[in-house]
Amino acid sequence: MTRIFRSVRFNIFLGALITLAAAVGTLVPQTGEMPEKAAAFQAHYPQWSKLFDFFNLFDVYHSYWFMGLLGLMAFDIVLCKLWNLPPDQGLVALPPEATTELEAEKHLAKKQAALELKPYRAELASPMDAKSAFAKASAALGARGYRVHEDFVTAAGSAFVATKHGVQRWGSYLAHIGLVIILLGSLIKAIFGFVEMVPVLEGRSRNMQNKPDWEVFVDSFTIKYYPGTFEPSAFASVLRVESKGKQLGAKTIIVNDPLDIGGVRFYQASWGAGGMFRSVTLKVGNTEVQLPQRTPEKIAGTPFAVEADVMMPNFTVNGGAPDTESLDLKNPAVRFVFHMGPHKTRPLWLFQNDPKLCLVEEADGTLAQAPTPPFQLAGVDPVLFSGIQVAYDPGFKVVLVGSLLWLFGVVMLFYMHRRRLWVLVEPEGESSRVSVGGWSSRGSQEFEREFSGLMESLRGKLEAKSEMAEKV
Repeated sequence: MTRIFRSVRFNIFLGALITLAAAVGTLVPQTGEMPEKAAAFQAHYPQWSKLFDFFNLFDVYHSYWFMGLLGLMAFDIVLCKLWNLPPDQGLVALPPEATTELEAEKHLAKKQAALELKPYRAELASPMDAKSAFAKASAALGARGYRVHEDFVTAAGSAFVATKHGVQRWGSYLAHIGLVIILLGSLIKAIFGFVEMVPVLEGRSRNMQNKPDWEVFVDSFTIKYYPGTFEPSAFASVLRVESKGKQLGAKTIIVNDPLDIGGVRFYQASWGAGGMFRSVTLKVGNTEVQLPQRTPEKIAGTPFAVEADVMMPNFTVNGGAPDTESLDLKNPAVRFVFHMGPHKTRPLWLFQNDPKLCLVEEADGTLAQAPTPPFQLAGVDPVLFSGIQVAYDPGFKVVLVGSLLWLFGVVMLFYMHRRRLWVLVEPEGESSRVSVGGWSSRGSQEFEREFSGLMESLRGKLEAKSEMAEKV
């Protein structure tokens, strides 16, 4: 069982499943973020909706199976990558190093054999004694930014290891720790966080679902359009949040400038117009009549009274009956009924954008063309609603820390160049021989020029007389 979790194939398969689940959560409307679209999908595809509900696809990120995938991925990374130290053991096959497990004098031959396996090799001769050559070589490499670790020093020979950017080996380890922290932060969000839409009519309030004692007030809502169009250029809500009569926060919010109350953020997400309006203006000849909703008003000089009861913000015909294509004010239409005593006419639909158009609503709710009437819809003052998206993510700071750790780990892993030199100094009478083996985390060609320069510099420090024998 452990082999399965420690398998790279299983790790890749698990990552692909999480990616697929995230794609489903993006394509399928989520009830917390887009309740209207989710409801419309369920109405249009009832059979699919049953299947989607069963697998919680309308709320993917809070489903138990998605949280289980995140937890399994975190466990898999810990077991597969972080269980053993050193952190990159097995990731990069390092050449064998000189060992100090037994007496060094008995293993000089093994040291020399180990150096022969290094990608870079050099033999330097020095007129100095072995002790002086050892000190000079270690000091020279230390001055070039290498960290020197003494291996052993004996009369038969001495050795040390010099490393530059040794911290690079921790890059993969740190990046995987960052991934685990990101997954934990995502789990915290999925378990304790929430996202919900709170549509609030202008001048009214509504309680939240996830925090029922929090009441969201939209004191006013303003919207600006691009000139000559019904496309909004900006919209804002004067927002106020209260709990049991106590104000928790207030702010005029616009897109990308939310109100933050203890980590609960209120975003200006959408807007729209329902069927409500403060008043409409009906022009009858030279007379304009202001009509509140569902309140008959007498037309001066006539025996008629007129009532406006329903508005469609973006009028369309659906199955022969009046409907609205969207909640945008692109084609506002209002239904009017004229009264004369106890009698009233069939409902008439008038259009603000096309004053000559008039539709009559039959008893069965279907529409028919009517002659151009002697009155016009001159204006509409709709009651707009503000779509407030409320989001709480208690795992945000955890994910942020994990992301920074992952970023640092990736930078260390891919942008730092780890080098290592193994140096063996052996006495030859009053002089000495210095054998060097080199390795680079970026492969042989990347380190070739630097290794040659290091050996030339080291030759000068050691006052070497023989030629350098180098093989890549």
